[in-house]
Amino acid sequence: MSAGAAAFAVLAGGAAFGLARAAQGALRAEAVSGWVSGAARSAAGALSGRDAFRLLGGFLEAAGRVQERVPFLQAASSRLHAWAAGWLGGDDPGSAAWLARHEAALLAAGALVWWLAGDPLIGAAAGVAAFFLPDLLARGRHEARQARIRRELPDVLDLTTLALEAGLSLDAAFQQVADKLGGGILPDELARMLGAVRFGMKRHEAWREAARRLGNAEFSEVVEALAQADVMGTGLAGALRGIAGQMRARARARAEEAAHKAPVKLLFPLAFFIFPAIFIVLLGPVFLQLLGVVQQ
Repeated sequence: MSAGAAAFAVLAGGAAFGLARAAQGALRAEAVSGWVSGAARSAAGALSGRDAFRLLGGFLEAAGRVQERVPFLQAASSRLHAWAAGWLGGDDPGSAAWLARHEAALLAAGALVWWLAGDPLIGAAAGVAAFFLPDLLARGRHEARQARIRRELPDVLDLTTLALEAGLSLDAAFQQVADKLGGGILPDELARMLGAVRFGMKRHEAWREAARRLGNAEFSEVVEALAQADVMGTGLAGALRGIAGQMRARARARAEEAAHKAPVKLLFPLAFFIFPAIFIVLLGPVFLQLLGVVQQ
């Protein structure tokens, strides 16, 4: 079970328990619902949805910047944001708004579950889960995206090499890859890169900008090798063929590593789910017979 799934399970479990407890206090919820709905209607009439989100985002960012003036809060915010910045992407607004958003999620989820469940411990657990859950989900999506890029890269390099050996230029080879393998992350990024080149961006700058957007170390390595070969005038087809071989060797090494880790990952479900069921099936009848003999 991944960390994101565990946090989601804690949050869902707290919410479910809170809803069960809320069934006993329906009168209290009904008494408050009128005020909540009236406030929501008045707020919706005053602001449109986009303006409300913009106002909320500005308020959270301002609150985060105020907190960052406190030294220990600034240090904690920077460390936590640096932990998550790798998979949040370059468009994330920074540690100030990040801290305020997560604090708002913690307080809202914790207060809601505490009010529904009537238990502060369950509310605190739900708040902590809500604090880390968005980043853990983003981490899962980031890792899945990087894995897909690694799977697509050898095929993209092979097709580019074949196009170069057929006499096409590098840009024409990239265009063939984008046309033939359209729908993948790498082919779509190559098409975007070629569009930037056609609009006047320098080739090497467009390549490095594409590598920055993808955030994949192996693709960045390919870009640097291509840029170096282009500057020095060496054959691009041979360089790409060698790089493709290296990528496939790394993929085999990762597959072997995952195969070696599989027995360790199977230990927990075997010990806690499969072995107890086997013992019940095998030893249950024997235990029942012994119990009957002892009672006689």
